[in-house]
Amino acid sequence: MFLFAFLPEIAAFLLFILVSIQDAGNGTLIVLMQMGLIGLLFIIRPSAFLGTLLKWWPLLLTPILATASFMWSSVPDVSLRYGAQLLFTAFVGVHLARMMTPKRFLTVLLLSVFVFCIMCLLNGRTGPAADGWVLIGLTGSKNQMSYEGQMLLMAGLSALLMGDISKPVRWISVLAIPLGIFVLTVTHSVTGLLLAVAGSIALVILAFAQRVTPGGRLAAGIAVLAIIAPLTMLAPEMQQAMDHFLYDTLNKDPTLTGRTILWERADVLISHKPFLGYGYQAIWMGDSFETIGLKRLTGITDGRTFHFHNTFRQVGVDTGLVGMSIFIITLIVVGLRGFWQLLVNPTPATSFFYAIFLLLLSRAFTDLIITPFSIHTILLYACGVYAFWKPENAAAQDQPFAWLNVRRPGGPVPLATR
Repeated sequence: MFLFAFLPEIAAFLLFILVSIQDAGNGTLIVLMQMGLIGLLFIIRPSAFLGTLLKWWPLLLTPILATASFMWSSVPDVSLRYGAQLLFTAFVGVHLARMMTPKRFLTVLLLSVFVFCIMCLLNGRTGPAADGWVLIGLTGSKNQMSYEGQMLLMAGLSALLMGDISKPVRWISVLAIPLGIFVLTVTHSVTGLLLAVAGSIALVILAFAQRVTPGGRLAAGIAVLAIIAPLTMLAPEMQQAMDHFLYDTLNKDPTLTGRTILWERADVLISHKPFLGYGYQAIWMGDSFETIGLKRLTGITDGRTFHFHNTFRQVGVDTGLVGMSIFIITLIVVGLRGFWQLLVNPTPATSFFYAIFLLLLSRAFTDLIITPFSIHTILLYACGVYAFWKPENAAAQDQPFAWLNVRRPGGPVPLATR
């Protein structure tokens, strides 16, 4: 009965681990397990799925368009298959966020990433990096392993800032912080470390801001903007200082390991088909002259795991300026609504998801943050739901069986009214 009452939390815990595992040998089995967990939730309460689609379809427009792109893709079977996978992953993020409060989602994420990082350490698999072999564990890459450490550090810190957590979760939060720092250290990812530090500082600042009135937070935000605005006149000097820090201090490649070359090629491709693009994944997994040229340029034979290392350009190539506009508008709406929530009624959990949203947004310019069966995609779309979170729903949703709309003496418990 306990397992049944908290089935969404159990499903989310397992899903977060499964989507983080990159194992080509067992990839099909892992995907089937993910679908099985979501299928179980559907069988028990199909009306909740329908509610997610009817209420939150605008948030899912980008993956919906990616799925529909098979109609004009040169490889329609590829676009339909991988577009459906992307839509499934985004839907999972939205649906799980509807079924759990931000506090519950954060707690489940903390526990799952904590267990996953321990699994990676026990696995001990290493991979090549610029300065030698580093831990990649079950993730398949040092950047993804670093991101797991970043999430663990920030989730542990946010859980401690929440205060009203159980003693076991509190102890795991305490252990998660040094474990997250250790993972960030052994992966030697400067980007991951910088984002983790920036995210952690932001969480502490937001925690202090919660003690201030909404008017005080608004005044502080305006003051910060007033201070920052004049600095825009120093943009050339700031860019020069940033280039010095990246290329001389951190020894970064001026082409960002070939990324700038890929961006130039993406821009050319977008200019050739600017309206609806080539179809989702058609460029990297098709057989056109453009695909052959890109594979020769990058030296790869399998395009399933390769991309343009820029989310906006990747969306533009796949679904054109229409898809790029939809994606950008979605991010703007979520960002503004999340910022309003920070001003009016912030909590440690909603602050965590807004910080994660901003960090994902910052990575979108040099990486791909929406891919099928990815923890990044799930978190991004969960952040979109929590940007519109209403605290008055928390008391009802924190009751056991609330996700089933089980009746209690006071009346029915709504899944969500947001």
